[in-house]
Amino acid sequence: MNHCRVIVGILLGVMWCGIVSAQSTRVRGKVTDASTGEPIPFASVSFRGTTIGTTADFEGFYSLETRDTVTQLSVTFLSYEPQNVTVTAGAFQALDFALVPIVTEIEKVVVKFDNPAHAIMRKVVRNKSRNNPAEKESYQYNAYTKMELDMANMDRFRNRKLQRNFGFVFEYLDTSALNGRTYLPVMITEATTENYYRRFPRINREVVTASRISGVDDYNFAQFTGGLYVDVNLYDNYINIFEVNVPSPLSDHGRSFYDYFLIDSLNFDGRKTYYLRFHPKSLGSPVFDGEIYIDAQDWALHSAKMRLAKGINVNWLRDLFLENTNQRINDSTWFKKQDKIMADLSLTLSDSSKLISFMAQRQIDYSEVKVNEPIPERIVKLRNNISIDRGVLNDDEGYWSQVRPYALSNREKGIYQMVDSVKNVPMFRNIYDLINTIAVGYQHAGPVEVGFLYTLFSYNDLEGGRVQLNGRTTKDFSEKIRLSAYGAYGFKDHRFKGGGGVEYLFSGQPTRKLTLSGKHDVLQLSAGNSLLAQGNLLSSVFSRGDTKRLILLNQLKAHYEHEWNPGLTNTLSLEWREMLPSKYVPFTRSEGGGLFHIVSTEATLGTRISRDEIIHRKPFTKYHLGSEYPIFNIELTAGLKDIFNSGYEYYRTVFNMEYNFNIPPLGRSRLNTTAGKIFGKVPYPLLKMHEGNATYFYDGGAFSCMDFYEFASDAWAQVMYEHHFRGFFLGRIPLMKKLQWREVALCKVLWGGISQKNNGSLPENGAIVQFPEGMSSVSKPYIEAGFGIENIFRFCRVDAVWRITHREKFDGQKASNFAVNFSMHFDF
Repeated sequence: MNHCRVIVGILLGVMWCGIVSAQSTRVRGKVTDASTGEPIPFASVSFRGTTIGTTADFEGFYSLETRDTVTQLSVTFLSYEPQNVTVTAGAFQALDFALVPIVTEIEKVVVKFDNPAHAIMRKVVRNKSRNNPAEKESYQYNAYTKMELDMANMDRFRNRKLQRNFGFVFEYLDTSALNGRTYLPVMITEATTENYYRRFPRINREVVTASRISGVDDYNFAQFTGGLYVDVNLYDNYINIFEVNVPSPLSDHGRSFYDYFLIDSLNFDGRKTYYLRFHPKSLGSPVFDGEIYIDAQDWALHSAKMRLAKGINVNWLRDLFLENTNQRINDSTWFKKQDKIMADLSLTLSDSSKLISFMAQRQIDYSEVKVNEPIPERIVKLRNNISIDRGVLNDDEGYWSQVRPYALSNREKGIYQMVDSVKNVPMFRNIYDLINTIAVGYQHAGPVEVGFLYTLFSYNDLEGGRVQLNGRTTKDFSEKIRLSAYGAYGFKDHRFKGGGGVEYLFSGQPTRKLTLSGKHDVLQLSAGNSLLAQGNLLSSVFSRGDTKRLILLNQLKAHYEHEWNPGLTNTLSLEWREMLPSKYVPFTRSEGGGLFHIVSTEATLGTRISRDEIIHRKPFTKYHLGSEYPIFNIELTAGLKDIFNSGYEYYRTVFNMEYNFNIPPLGRSRLNTTAGKIFGKVPYPLLKMHEGNATYFYDGGAFSCMDFYEFASDAWAQVMYEHHFRGFFLGRIPLMKKLQWREVALCKVLWGGISQKNNGSLPENGAIVQFPEGMSSVSKPYIEAGFGIENIFRFCRVDAVWRITHREKFDGQKASNFAVNFSMHFDF
């Protein structure tokens, strides 16, 4: 289910990338040699009478787009006759050119070539600190952001049923200059924001002053129109976009990835500007192909146009185009003027695919830029990096007409009405509900939703077949209160289980939420936190381990979350648990005899510390989507003896660090470290029961070759490390490159200790409860390592994992020294 949320998150994230171009003049085509038919790289293509132009790529293809009034397109190249052709303003045209060579005879000339583009790029790198906005002490600006999500290839689906339900939309079909595909807008958003940055002490604030959405009427989309966009800074060595690190053409090591060519020197605003083309040296890793314009006085980036090179190992992304334009502020400082992104996403990357794909587009226009001026005190005092002004949802057309950098045509105004009308078509609603049910697992029915789809049936040896039905209220019921409940029945133990809860949302941003919950159910100790660990159909079908040793649990819990700012959150919880033995898991005292139950009451204070973390917020749930910096979690727990019949006093501290970091071009690493200590004498279910994996599915938070109930500790430290090479090695093998498989290496290490008073492996130790058969401490480090192949069919991953230590067998253990795990990942 986590993977379903990931792909939904990716699709939502895709919605926030692009630029609207409904009424612009758009041309695309190919420039070739009339005598040979070969492409002419670097041929100059421009609208006559303007400075709007480009050069053909290495395959001779070009694309151009403008809102200016133009009538002719001109193509020139050295030693070829120039050509001009008339264009139709405000429309798309496909125009190919076959240039005629000019035949001349010259004497043989020997040329010694020292690439002048290299000298230019060296000066650009030396002047980065002066020209890079991120190196300024502070800056502030206003931004207008327009985004659009389009469905491509729609003209191929004009059947009677679609004409009957959606016939009114086909008159808004248009054609993209980038790829020549027809597309239909399905969502458009506009937002105005105030943005503030200070290098030290660090401040990065964004205030959304106005936002409107056509096609979607969800407040959660409104708050992200100003926040979840990709900030492309070409001065960075690598550009992280769609979870892929691509070397920038302005990288310090750009010549390792690109060949540079000086095409021309031009004049922009009275300043000499160098025009360079760059081309990837190889396609073994993600790279761009495009052109850059460099100011000859400041050695600053004036503008750039580039697209992701074809043939690289990136999923779902058939095409990606970036355009960046900069301006001089106060005749001295360079800053962004406009950013554009266009992404073409599809299940298949074939250009001939007839499947519907999506084109996501975004344009940001920057204004009122101020550099190295004090940040207003009201902004400094804001607790959140993203702030939403009251009345942010603004549908006043008069307001948007004033803030837009260009006026909308009548046709573009009609698109807004069209996308709002689509959501009211019954067929659209039915398709949307079906996709949402599969992805989220719940069937929406107004104020309530019913599910959970993947836990409707499962199996284990204690309960036999198990059926479960979940239900919860939606924001249509209340935007402050959410009620939830579930019921389950085991056909073997003939027991009903269930639980429920109530959540009260004091504030959505920052999050201030109180949750009261309770349940009576079975519990698998030492299982991981993955949703595939237990209690669903997939884990039942693909189980390879022990499904017997479950216990019964009664639990009541009060949990309060207080987010001070996006980087600091505290939680406070009070939890009462009663654990009951089962026929497979007896609680046996060290002195003999059975223990009827284990009752504990504990209070926990949690702290989460992060920096620049991306958070996706929904009315009652928020998803942490990671950060470029380490994320720390600290838990302090106290066991409260004699409170609600609790029998144990103890204290537990747990420290965790998550860190995902790039090692370009070798890929991306994921590091998770945890250390903890328990003070006091407790029965083994209250110790740290180290997480094993009893399924063929990979669980990143559990040990693949470890059995349930195998190890317990009251002091422990563990390191879990994965490195994703993203095809760095396999991409150099011809067959593997075509398959686009990617390599993964992993290593997990655990060390634990246990004091004699808590060691229930021997009765003479005097522990409260004896260990189950096969359980022991892990004073000798446990190590497992393996490698895997991911991106099989674009979403499958297979891992082979070996147990390095603790390979000897013990009675009561079903652990394996080798495991094969499968998983699904929807990554770019």
